[in-house]
Amino acid sequence: MNTEPPQGDDLQQMLVTMKHNVLARAELDRPAPRRRGHRAGIVIGIIAVLGIGVGSGAVALGMVPQPFTAAPAPSPTVTEPTQTPTKSSAPVVNEPTTTPTPAQADGVIPSDCRALVPADDYDRFFGTIPLQDPAGSEWGDDTGFPAPDLWCIWKDPRADVTGLDIKVGKSTPENVHADTTLLEQDGWVCSTRDGGRFCQRTQQAVPYPVDTTTTFFIKGTTWVEINQTNVATNGLLQAVQEQVWG
Repeated sequence: MNTEPPQGDDLQQMLVTMKHNVLARAELDRPAPRRRGHRAGIVIGIIAVLGIGVGSGAVALGMVPQPFTAAPAPSPTVTEPTQTPTKSSAPVVNEPTTTPTPAQADGVIPSDCRALVPADDYDRFFGTIPLQDPAGSEWGDDTGFPAPDLWCIWKDPRADVTGLDIKVGKSTPENVHADTTLLEQDGWVCSTRDGGRFCQRTQQAVPYPVDTTTTFFIKGTTWVEINQTNVATNGLLQAVQEQVWG
């Protein structure tokens, strides 16, 4: 006698037949609740005889529903962060532009000698040296430069050479070029400075062992000449430039 449990198709056919028989008997016995346990006992016994697992047999007989396949988990929805709109550019504001006032290309000759430097600096430059004529001294013949429109002399009458004088005048572009060329040929040291032409020379004040320094500056058609003998100053030309050219 073959004691091996059925396998393959034979097993499936047997299980199906048994399932129908069990269900048929269960329908007949349904009024009696106690038979539900009896039905389960019968099924368990059959499964034991066949030598298959309880779980597998129960599934095969339809008593335990087969496990269902879970639905795929929904893909996470990526929510784009809300961006606060920004202005592509700031509003254009028409700012008023301020155009600096350029310094005067051509100077204005002061009306008197005291106006050649700021009032607060007058004593610093000239000290107690007397001004011969506040309105301007008469033109002399001691230099080859063009005649000035204003010639101011600070000198003590008791002094022989010690003193200081400033000349201011006008010229033409042709004469300006000719004058500075002559100065360079005569040994003056010249350079471009403050928008104009600057020349200077220092020599001994004969017959005394002191120096006379002459400074010549021209800008546009206005020129300034400063002669200093045994008188030291600091920033005198710059002060005169501010008064004449602004």
